[in-house]
Amino acid sequence: MRVRICRFTIKTEGLLLLADLQLKRDAIAYKLRTRNKTIPWLVIGLNALFGLPFKIYRYITAEKNSTVDPMRIMVIRADRIGDMILAIPMFKQLKERYPQAAITCLASSLSGQLIAGNPFVDTIMTYDPAWFDRKKGGRGFNDYIRIWKLIKEQSFDMAIDLRGNYNNFFCLMFLTGISQRVSFNASLGAFLLTHEVHFEPGKHETAYFMDIVKHLGGKAAAKPQPVIVLTDKEEKSAADFFKSHKITPRDVLIAMHPGAGAKRIYKQWPQENYVELGRSLVEKYNAKLIITGSEAEVALATGIKNRIGKNAICAAGSITSLKDLAAVLRRCMVYISTNTGIMHLAAAVETPVIVLCGPEDSRRWQPLGDGHRLISKAVPCRPCREETCAYDGKCLSSIYPTEVLAAVQAYVG
Repeated sequence: MRVRICRFTIKTEGLLLLADLQLKRDAIAYKLRTRNKTIPWLVIGLNALFGLPFKIYRYITAEKNSTVDPMRIMVIRADRIGDMILAIPMFKQLKERYPQAAITCLASSLSGQLIAGNPFVDTIMTYDPAWFDRKKGGRGFNDYIRIWKLIKEQSFDMAIDLRGNYNNFFCLMFLTGISQRVSFNASLGAFLLTHEVHFEPGKHETAYFMDIVKHLGGKAAAKPQPVIVLTDKEEKSAADFFKSHKITPRDVLIAMHPGAGAKRIYKQWPQENYVELGRSLVEKYNAKLIITGSEAEVALATGIKNRIGKNAICAAGSITSLKDLAAVLRRCMVYISTNTGIMHLAAAVETPVIVLCGPEDSRRWQPLGDGHRLISKAVPCRPCREETCAYDGKCLSSIYPTEVLAAVQAYVG
């Protein structure tokens, strides 16, 4: 009888372990947006292989880490525009959890603009990691040594990586000697962390950051909303832009953003659709259309503007500050684009957005706030990494301009 009970117990524990591993595999696959079945198991195997000495270290120092509140915290968000905007609500909750702590954000040169003036961020450090953006991180090793020294000088007690990236874990948290290292468990290199936060597939991106706050003993925001602090300088810049293009408060003002970043062709709605939609908006509402974009997207935006003709204004390349752009977008009745960082910027200044859902998981990346509209088509391959497409971008190409025009009516009448 005892032998049978023992066998039953071993079998049950084995099944539970297998189920736990499967959950970890699913979480890693979701986080990495991969359908490759091997990669998640490889991550699990590498974490297990190299993690034992770090698990021993965490066990020895667990009491210290759990009882001593940090006084200097570094939050790593050195990546894209949208990633930063969705992280902004976390800073308030983190400050409420550690009111005496000085909070520093390590941001990219682009995303750092968005938190200037934020009352819950004490200091901003700028760094463009070579492992994330090779073009901006072109100085490579020398630039890393600069930021390594700066981080060491600050003597941070805790580092929180919001991306869940092993390069950030090793280079920016572990090698800089920060004692409390916090990020998600569904990551390669999670064994380097002292606080592994459970990552559950299917949540909104901001909800994951709130999970970090809750893991540290804080409270999540009931209705998170990013705040972009605009100054008189940005408001004047917007006023000058409107004046130069003869835009008045009586105009039906609509913004469109046709780009989606370099080489991300499967996140772009077809150009001819923007042209058809733009012409219809001008014809139906006599709308003035602001076509936005980065300096690299000037040709794209200019081409669409020229084909629309009347009332179309190209702002791509001429508005280079994100906060200047935010001040312009705040005046618009509605904003239209695929899921991009600028879409999140428009939502952050409480402009209603119409999102043309592409290869991303809209549950995770939809804009924060109320009054937005998501137009999505059912496809069997969502979400994906956008590198290739067996369906020729059907998720976006099957959204027609007439559908978007009908959605605009709710905002302009």
